[in-house]
Amino acid sequence: MINFIQDIITRFGGRYFGSEQEKNAQYYTADILKKYCDKVEVEEFQSPLEAHFQALKIFCVVYIVVLVFFKIDIRIAAGLGFLNTVLFLGHFVTYRHWLDFLFPNKPSWNVIGDIEPQQTATSTIIIAGHMDSVKEFKWWYNYKQTGVVLSVIAGIQISLLGLYALLSLFITATWFSYIWWIFVIITPILIVFYDMHGENVVDGASDNLTGVAVAVEMAKVFSVNKLKNTRVRVISFGSEEAALRGSFAYAKKHKQQLLDEKAFLFNLDSMKDLEHLTVVSSEINTLVFYKNEYLQLVENAFKATNTAYKKLPLGVGATDASAFHIHGLPAIAVIGMDSEHLDPTYHTRLDKIECLNPETMEAMKRVLVNFIETWDKK
Repeated sequence: MINFIQDIITRFGGRYFGSEQEKNAQYYTADILKKYCDKVEVEEFQSPLEAHFQALKIFCVVYIVVLVFFKIDIRIAAGLGFLNTVLFLGHFVTYRHWLDFLFPNKPSWNVIGDIEPQQTATSTIIIAGHMDSVKEFKWWYNYKQTGVVLSVIAGIQISLLGLYALLSLFITATWFSYIWWIFVIITPILIVFYDMHGENVVDGASDNLTGVAVAVEMAKVFSVNKLKNTRVRVISFGSEEAALRGSFAYAKKHKQQLLDEKAFLFNLDSMKDLEHLTVVSSEINTLVFYKNEYLQLVENAFKATNTAYKKLPLGVGATDASAFHIHGLPAIAVIGMDSEHLDPTYHTRLDKIECLNPETMEAMKRVLVNFIETWDKK
């Protein structure tokens, strides 16, 4: 698995979503999967890949316009501020893509490999990671946890300004009007949103070549040890860093097929640290709460293989499992990175192969084999 990661980085480097590097890495992965899978497809999809992050510039500019209109026409400030807050929460925070229509579509690619069972398939287990990596979050690299705190404050101030503007229509007390100055004073913090990314695309060894590597490993395992009635599907999603675009596109296109197949997604992200293997109970940003019955199945696999784990909500960001859940498709996510504090490698130039603990992926391999074989016996 570590060799697969090194190979991808050596051949293609960083793989910004929608780039030739992402495309070539996906086709290369498809060629590898053809050695093990009964069927392999590369599905191109079109999506406004820049919409998620570029919309932040719009929210920041409108924030400043709202502050100005407080002194011109409070009704305009209230209407524009509240709209900005709602769109920020819907489009950016919860990944609902409400402003996609403002941005042009660009191509990206999903890779899908199927291994058919010995007998008729009665269900499908999907093991997935994502191939793309992101341009460096420069404030997080330069200022570490402080950069994260500033990003959170920026999000809160955009969210609260709209509410404050709306309340200003009804609360006319002098003390309440002074709160405007607080929003003015903290306006410079918005720079962490407006100018979030550096120029360089990170290697993405942990996030998320580790997930793809483990998924490819499952193809190797179950091409030899074929299951009885369970189809194993390996997916390398594209453009996850662009707000889960690959998984959203796949889930939308194949929803009825996946329901008919009784498909279940076991999504892997950032298999970096053995001590931080975490079953994700919910994803706060996307308002996704995973079903207890699926959480229990995953926990059973960890216990059966004597693999230590945590069960925690994911507080910042999202995984491809969210896209499936939002479309009403069964899914679960496991991550292998500290979800309670900023990992210095997360979305920074430090996300290199040297940061990985290969035993994390080996442990996840054992858990997955147990999970899939137990599923098949059901």
